Formats: sequence, C-alpha cells, structure tokens
Amino acid sequence: MQNKLENKSNMMSDSLKVNQNEDGSFTLEWDKQDPNWKFLNDLTTKEIQVIIEQAMKYDHDSRT
Repeated sequence: MQNKLENKSNMMSDSLKVNQNEDGSFTLEWDKQDPNWKFLNDLTTKEIQVIIEQAMKYDHDSRT
C-alpha cells in the first residue's frame, strides 16, 4: 500500500504538463531541471512527436 501512495505522490508532483490547444494540437511543458523529463531538453519537436506516436501505438496494440 505504501508503494501505491508513493507513486501517487510522485505523479502529483510530476512537472510534465500536456495541454490541448484550440486547433486540436498538443503542447508539452516540463521543468527543464526535472530529472524525470530533462532528457526531453535535447530532443527536437519531431523526436518528441515520434516518441508520443510510438507510445500511443504501443498502448493501442496492447489493448487489442
């Protein structure tokens, strides 16, 4: 039970924010110093897009 509480606490303090824009596109924001997400600092927009598309495909495929 303690582990689940720790995970929930970590999720609440996660600096990654995903916002949907009015045109349907998405914007990502994160704390550039957050050790969980600072690897994104060195990626291009296209590289981040590919990561998200692959994650969505993996998630979709694992549900079917």
